[in-house]
Amino acid sequence: MASIQKSSEKGYRIYWRLYLSNGTYKEKYKTSRSKTILNELLHDIAKIEILSRRNELSQEDAVRAFHLKLISKEELSLLGPNMQDPTDHYLHELRADFETKSKAESSTMYCHGSNLSKANILDEAFKDTSLRNISPEHIEKFRADRKKAVTNTTINQDLKALRKYLDIAVNKGYIKENPARKVKLLREPKNRIPRCFYPDELKQFFKAIKNFKHFLHGDFSFIVRFLIYTGLRRSELCNLKPENIKLHLRQIHLLGKGQKARVVGINKSLIPELKKRIENEYIIDHSIHPSSISRAFKVACRRINLPNALTLHSLRHTYISYLLQKGVPPKQVRELAGHFSLSITDRYTHALPSNKIIEDVLDFGQV
Repeated sequence: MASIQKSSEKGYRIYWRLYLSNGTYKEKYKTSRSKTILNELLHDIAKIEILSRRNELSQEDAVRAFHLKLISKEELSLLGPNMQDPTDHYLHELRADFETKSKAESSTMYCHGSNLSKANILDEAFKDTSLRNISPEHIEKFRADRKKAVTNTTINQDLKALRKYLDIAVNKGYIKENPARKVKLLREPKNRIPRCFYPDELKQFFKAIKNFKHFLHGDFSFIVRFLIYTGLRRSELCNLKPENIKLHLRQIHLLGKGQKARVVGINKSLIPELKKRIENEYIIDHSIHPSSISRAFKVACRRINLPNALTLHSLRHTYISYLLQKGVPPKQVRELAGHFSLSITDRYTHALPSNKIIEDVLDFGQV
């Protein structure tokens, strides 16, 4: 029976037997200086030993053992006439498993769609490289090429998707370990002060909003007002259903980013429009995509001559910043915004300009 033994020469080893189709067996050893590595392989080795002894080893189990470098190609052919030589596998073969995993783990369909976009990029980048030949060096080159066109944050999202992709390959036995987990994520900007609307910009924006009534099937004004008064993310708004709205409580109950449940209050100005939409059994027209909202917002800002730094997400930043400025406790704002930690909320404490300069309290007199 397969077991880990102490080896004076090479640290540790697993001794086991591989039973062949002709009734004989081969004595096998797997050595390593790390007992942890052997512990990870012990289950696979014990399974191969038991199934080969019973002559019940499947093609899939045999190929997995081959990719784990537990048996050779020659030994594979000796296990039975139905055992085929293992072929190279490629990233695109894992697509169905990746999509299933993404759909199960994504909080919204928009997040799932974003994962599929990343998968398209990865499939194209590694289409000519078999899974066994994808190395940390290959991934670093991919990272360097992407850096010419996108931000570090986007590259890190790509790398996280690749890690999930290759985890599936490990589980299937196509590769022994995940090379993407040896590549470090890039440094991302930390503690940037979020860009929110300043009071004069808000006044300018809402004064001109009547000029964009035709945007987003006539929903543009409602969407903008809804986002700034609730702090919801665009994907959260697009996934909102009438049953999430509790008008008698003036509350919105939703599952946000990371499946985090939260409750957000409803400003009085939104109630009349929400009543109509609930009666019509929808909040936002299903044909409106989150990216369409961002594009419409950007066009509107450009026509109003507002700064390029303002994005749709600035509405959420404004909601959070103004709550903090009005004296709402940071812990409560964190819950309303759906932040995972108070440190994220703290970034907003200086987002709005202030007429008060704290240093004015200093009075050293004339020296």
